[in-house]
Amino acid sequence: MGNIVRFPKRPEGPQSAELDADNIKAAVRLPRPSLPALLAWLWRVLRLPLFLVLYWLRLPIVGLCNLVSVPAFLCFLAGFFLVPHGASIRGLVWFLGGVSLGAFVLAWLYDSLLLALAPEGVVIGL
Repeated sequence: MGNIVRFPKRPEGPQSAELDADNIKAAVRLPRPSLPALLAWLWRVLRLPLFLVLYWLRLPIVGLCNLVSVPAFLCFLAGFFLVPHGASIRGLVWFLGGVSLGAFVLAWLYDSLLLALAPEGVVIGL
């Protein structure tokens, strides 16, 4: 029985119930918001509308990137195998490859931005 913890007894007699208005006001008063807290609140408020607008614009932006990327990639492949090595148009073939890669990366970055902005619990299928 050595492991029993004895709690202190309550003081006997009536407790003083003095109400100090200044102490109550100080306890109820909310702390002044700091700049980081204010910016965090502003970010939470603006995050969903920004996400919804960008998600609404996803179809035209990613569609245009795909519309550029796929034909440029096909032209790059055709030019890479069909244009002779020393031809003067060989630079255009590499340019088309770069345009295709750039449009693909832009579409991927846009989707990554949407996933980063997506609110908690929202599952979107990009």
